[in-house]
Amino acid sequence: MESSQDRFFQAVATRRIPRVRVAGIVVEDGKVLVQQPADDPSSCYAFIGGEYEIGDTFESRLRKEFEEETNARVRQAQYLFCVENHFRYRGQLIQQAEHYFLVSLDRHDVVSNEKHLKQYWLPLETLANVDLRPLVVRDAVARGSYLTDRHLVQMPD
Repeated sequence: MESSQDRFFQAVATRRIPRVRVAGIVVEDGKVLVQQPADDPSSCYAFIGGEYEIGDTFESRLRKEFEEETNARVRQAQYLFCVENHFRYRGQLIQQAEHYFLVSLDRHDVVSNEKHLKQYWLPLETLANVDLRPLVVRDAVARGSYLTDRHLVQMPD
């Protein structure tokens, strides 16, 4: 059975142009907020965010994504860094320019507004062992350098 994530990345791959994405890193009480497709619990975790659209600023798109996907609102967003994310999904090469923000939310009890997504708080001390993509961002968060890094590159496996 094809998952919503499969359909999404197939559509992205067929466009054959780099995708621009914004995402938020939320760290609270020694945990980081991530999400995962609800219909494929074996898929990787990801930071909450979405594709940059016409008429958006990075921050306005980030706020819209959190409001669309969760019951939380962004209180503050501080730009952190850019990631050149190159990866393969089911044999298709996908390239994204991803812009990350440090985000604080108006609540801790975050739940999904979309049935195809589920949010989780993952402990920072075990983060390096979790399949959270892109891995370069996961590793920066795990070691604490996400607050000082300015440019990261994730090459395909």
